[in-house]
Amino acid sequence: MDASKDDGGCCPGNGTEGACEGGGRKRDRAATEGALLDAAKLVFAERGFDAATTREIAGRAGVNEQLIQRYFSGKSGLLLAVVERYWREESGGCDLPPPHEDLETDLARFLHAQLKHSWACRDFTRVVLARALVDQAVADEMARTLSQSRIPCLLRRLEGFRARGAIAADADLANVAAGIATLSFGLGFLDQVVFGRDDAGICAMVGTLAHTIAHGLTPR
Repeated sequence: MDASKDDGGCCPGNGTEGACEGGGRKRDRAATEGALLDAAKLVFAERGFDAATTREIAGRAGVNEQLIQRYFSGKSGLLLAVVERYWREESGGCDLPPPHEDLETDLARFLHAQLKHSWACRDFTRVVLARALVDQAVADEMARTLSQSRIPCLLRRLEGFRARGAIAADADLANVAAGIATLSFGLGFLDQVVFGRDDAGICAMVGTLAHTIAHGLTPR
């Protein structure tokens, strides 16, 4: 998005909503909010929540700083809005590797994809996790997004394997999917980003876990 297209008011220096003088075009609020969300995500990732200022965020977005309070009720509301908009996209959602006919290989591919994504999103994830410890709304949004995006996508893949007879009919796939999704976050963020475990060690864990889970799901 080109933030320069919206400066927080249709006309230069105008911080209120309304028609542009002589032009009759109302400022596009959606574009303004989008510019603020894009800028906020970058500033929060670079500075952290506490050090980030609404002035810098507004400056990067090219909009009036007062619009952050008007649209998002301040910096905390802005971060929550960023989480609501981006977490679903950055959690991977259903953008997963193509299904593989072998369950163990498919699980390993899923885990490796989450490792790659966690690394790419590591700076913003640090900010969100730190804030989630003191802001229940952020924690709730993280949990809601996980339960409504990544887990259902993985569950559908597992149900496909069960339909082909590769998974036991009595397997509790809802809890399996939730457990694997949580595990993938632990591997991707805690082991990889926080603990700095080497790639070889993480890859070995992925292989072992994929083998163990697949073996446990296989019909007896």
